[in-house]
Amino acid sequence: MLVGFVAAVVLAVAPPIAFLAIPGAGFFFFLVPIWCVGIVGLLFFGLLLFGRIPSAIGVGILVMAVVLSPLGRATAALIDQVDKQKNDNAVVQRKLKECATTGYVPLQKPSARYDRIVFDNVDTRDGAETYDIADTVAVLTGMRVVEISRAGPDRHVSEARETMAEHSGSCVGERDSTKVGVLWRASQQSWRVSQMPIPPLAVDVCLRRSKIPDPSGDRTPAIVFRAIPFGLVDCHATAVVERTPSGDVELGRVHYESVHQRYYPDLALPEGVPKNNWLLVLLGEVLQQDLSNKALMAHAVTAEK
Repeated sequence: MLVGFVAAVVLAVAPPIAFLAIPGAGFFFFLVPIWCVGIVGLLFFGLLLFGRIPSAIGVGILVMAVVLSPLGRATAALIDQVDKQKNDNAVVQRKLKECATTGYVPLQKPSARYDRIVFDNVDTRDGAETYDIADTVAVLTGMRVVEISRAGPDRHVSEARETMAEHSGSCVGERDSTKVGVLWRASQQSWRVSQMPIPPLAVDVCLRRSKIPDPSGDRTPAIVFRAIPFGLVDCHATAVVERTPSGDVELGRVHYESVHQRYYPDLALPEGVPKNNWLLVLLGEVLQQDLSNKALMAHAVTAEK
């Protein structure tokens, strides 16, 4: 047994050490584990073939010692992690493929203009744009913006808010403001670049923000953006619905795959809107209106008219 143990150690370790001592041999370091495993396996079965059972047992003892050692356990854990990563990547790739091929239909244009827009469980704070999307839409379109947040397995309404912009000499309500809000995430991104946060934008209208009762039964004509659960954080699936007095008409569904920043169906990128701000890109397509920062700046109180 001792002979097999020592022979396995020498043959598995000594040649790789001698080889790696050669200048430039480190480039082939990945071959060392293959050599070690291969030589130990050949030695074990070779000794069995020639009837050297005790020596083969010695080789087996070396293998068990390595497997049970901290290095062996760490190697096994690394292999498991690599396998898990491969499986996770395969699942993500499958989901991204589903995002590109499942459930969306080409967008149609609304049949009329509306004074209300509803974001039903759509995260209006998810994107790269600096300014709050609800505020931006209210200022640039004059529409009432309703945001509905849902929670729980039954997706009940947990909170509903309304934002509207109006020209007024008084803007003194609890949540009223003459400043367009800033997305916290966007301001943090800006801080990393410029080392200073971007302040809210003072505009020439009063933004009136208020909480409202559950609007689920509200049939007021509107354009509704409704989030569709898709099971993948990198795919935003959104249905666009035209709510008319005679009923709802689905105008289409759009998927945005954030890993490669792709839209299904493909949408034109409005000038001045970041490609990864999927909601502003979708809004620009549906409303056919410029919702960029440049358009918003035209309403800044310091802008030259």
